[in-house]
Amino acid sequence: MKMINFCKLLVLLAAFFATAGFAESSKVLIVNSDNTVYRYEAIATEFKKVLQQNAYQWAEFNLDRHANAEEELKRLIQQENPELIYSIGTKAYSLARIHAHNKKMLFSAVINWRRLDIDAGTYGVANELSSAQEISLLRYFFPTIKKIGLLYNDKFSREYVETIKKDASALGINIVTQSVNDAQEIGEALDQLLPKIDMFWIISDPIVLSGKDSVRQIFQAAEQQKKPVYAYSDVFIEHGAVLAISADIATIGRQSANLAMMMDKDKVPGGTVQVPAGSTITLNKCVLDALQLKFNQDALDSVNKIVGCAKND
Repeated sequence: MKMINFCKLLVLLAAFFATAGFAESSKVLIVNSDNTVYRYEAIATEFKKVLQQNAYQWAEFNLDRHANAEEELKRLIQQENPELIYSIGTKAYSLARIHAHNKKMLFSAVINWRRLDIDAGTYGVANELSSAQEISLLRYFFPTIKKIGLLYNDKFSREYVETIKKDASALGINIVTQSVNDAQEIGEALDQLLPKIDMFWIISDPIVLSGKDSVRQIFQAAEQQKKPVYAYSDVFIEHGAVLAISADIATIGRQSANLAMMMDKDKVPGGTVQVPAGSTITLNKCVLDALQLKFNQDALDSVNKIVGCAKND
């Protein structure tokens, strides 16, 4: 009887490991562009939590910790021979793709994924919500807004801006754009753009947001011309953005892990890149009141966080 039970146990274990995908012998390789960046670190942490809960193995490589990152990454890929490579950030994806050798690829936290070279078997979770979602929410919060302006660099954000224009047009909103080649052109571009619009939209363009000076310049110009600023991240609320609708960081990590497990089982749903499943909406009531903006009061129920004016000590 004991021998029969032991044989049954062996059969059950064999069946488990036969269907466990990466769990027994193969690994997911996590390639992080810079683990010192809070956003990247938080995404990686949540990703690993889900893998651990589902008995998946992984190896990890942080580009910021290696002087000769590309060569060491190449060596690690050959050594670990992972079934799937998960890249966090544009730099990680670009380097990993060179040495992927037909492996399954997954990415997140990439600015404007539309400009990437994406091969068959590559999937991702977008860095931002869909522009249709954002514009719908903007119209819901600010029903009188008709013209929204933004700055962008053609090399990095052309595809994303075209999508924004198309989605906005469908909702009766006009997107007024101004392209810039480098940060030195931002001041003049703002002088031309701001008088034509009702609201300025900050998108995650690496040229427009090349540094603290660029961010400061945008908010100073907007304040001088009394134009509200909408942003894709709540980090801009402290600079003076009136509203921020940001993808939830922890959710991106968990969503990426679930997508990785679906890729393992060849059960990926339609669509190469998924929209982030969670979002956080932050309203700056202080700026809202200062600019005397018309705001849909019914929309307050949709806001996750309301920021008031800072009190003087």
